[in-house]
Amino acid sequence: MDIELGVPGQIMPPAAKAIELAKRSEADGFDSVWWPCHLMGWHADSVWTEDLTPLAAYQDSPHVYFDPLLMMGAVGSHTQRIKVGVVVTDLIRRNPAMAAQAMLTVDHLAGGRAIFGLGSGERMNITPYGMPFDRPVARLSEGIDVIRRLWEADGPVDLDGQFHHLHDAVLGLRPYGERPPPIWTAAHGPKMLALTGEKADGWLPTKMSPAEYTAALTTIRQTAEDAGRDPGAITPGLLAYTLLAPDEETLERLTATPLVRFLCVAMPPDIYKSMGVEPPLAATGGGFHDFVPAAVDRAEGLRIIDAIPPQVVRQYAFCGTPDQLAEQIVEYHDAGLRHLIMWNITAFGDPSLAGWSFKAMAELRDLLRAR
Repeated sequence: MDIELGVPGQIMPPAAKAIELAKRSEADGFDSVWWPCHLMGWHADSVWTEDLTPLAAYQDSPHVYFDPLLMMGAVGSHTQRIKVGVVVTDLIRRNPAMAAQAMLTVDHLAGGRAIFGLGSGERMNITPYGMPFDRPVARLSEGIDVIRRLWEADGPVDLDGQFHHLHDAVLGLRPYGERPPPIWTAAHGPKMLALTGEKADGWLPTKMSPAEYTAALTTIRQTAEDAGRDPGAITPGLLAYTLLAPDEETLERLTATPLVRFLCVAMPPDIYKSMGVEPPLAATGGGFHDFVPAAVDRAEGLRIIDAIPPQVVRQYAFCGTPDQLAEQIVEYHDAGLRHLIMWNITAFGDPSLAGWSFKAMAELRDLLRAR
């Protein structure tokens, strides 16, 4: 099967272990390793308690994250083949000019193997830290323009935009190879899908149905063609949770656990509605882009968990045995998927299954390679 397989990089100390695990992923034949860009994690502190998850006994906070670009550079300099990526950062927290320089630096450290994943951002990583969260898609679109202008220019750049004003701006650092790092965008809605077709090198949404994936990819490719770009040059990717279980009884138990269900708060409201389920954040008038976990008290956290039935987990994650997951992934490959990032969340359901689940991930890799 012509599909690249990515895995998450270690997001917390010790850093040496993160490098070791990435080297192991490379040796195991995975194609890419990725880091999220979070100041704040998806789980609320109020539900990160030992009565809801054994993980709370070993980790005080659900908000422990390395900076992804630094980890990409560190891992890239210690590996030979595997690609390194961020899934995803934004151009609100990161000034586009500084992001342009940082990504070229990462690309040099990684020998041309870096992927720059970008999204419009989430309020939880922006507003609590004193930054504006207005017109995020427009800010991203203009920020990409700034980055590409600086990457391509041989001299000073002038740009008078809505959000960024460059005058005699220079970036002398050149890409590692003939091309700068590819930009992949996390896109779901119409504006972001259009932006992907017009300006991106890859598409990196979270899980949706195969039919929705096909329709969205068709929109991206048509937009690219309308913009005079090669639609086939845009890599169709997918970031998806994987919840692995040796049998149906175990899977049923895992999908009912509080932390696994809480992770699904990030699923787009339209997908909830398509399942006949009221989006868990509808009661507060917002969507997941406006969600701030640190502001969620215990009562609200428990309400959110109760509002997310186990059936939602089966929709938002690839669930089951390695054989079952392989069959599910084939449907997405048939829909156009060519780069899958498999984010193993089994430990959130049962930490005792963590070791087994990573062996199951290796089995899943082999099943997909054999097709």
